[in-house]
Amino acid sequence: MGWRTWPLTSWRAAACCGVIAALGCGGGGQEGPKTVPLSGKVVFTKGGSVARLNTRGAGVEFQSVEQPEVRASGSIEEDGTFMMGTRYGDAAKSGVVPGQHRVRLTLDDEFKHLVAPQFLQFERSGITVTAPSDQPVEVKVWK
Repeated sequence: MGWRTWPLTSWRAAACCGVIAALGCGGGGQEGPKTVPLSGKVVFTKGGSVARLNTRGAGVEFQSVEQPEVRASGSIEEDGTFMMGTRYGDAAKSGVVPGQHRVRLTLDDEFKHLVAPQFLQFERSGITVTAPSDQPVEVKVWK
């Protein structure tokens, strides 16, 4: 399995958050796509526990519908909240590109059983989010 296909793990999530924090909130002459702030919360509607996901290096990933090569990710915190950051090249910015996004969860292989399998793929999750959003978005999943 190549590095580009690995699921988002705790160390990768921490590294991504560190890069995003170091770069600030976008703008300021940075290259790359224009981004807008986006935060949200993963909520289990039946079965499962967000707290169990948090201890497993869980993340949420967005894929732009208009620009499928542009993806954003965020770590799921203990209370289910997340903040998104977009990678481009070797850099990152906080937020997501404006427009519609498909959503999936990222879990280490051994913990994928904690959610219904459809939530691990953009094509099957059935979850879409539009940015910008004046409210935190809610990503509803189940086991």
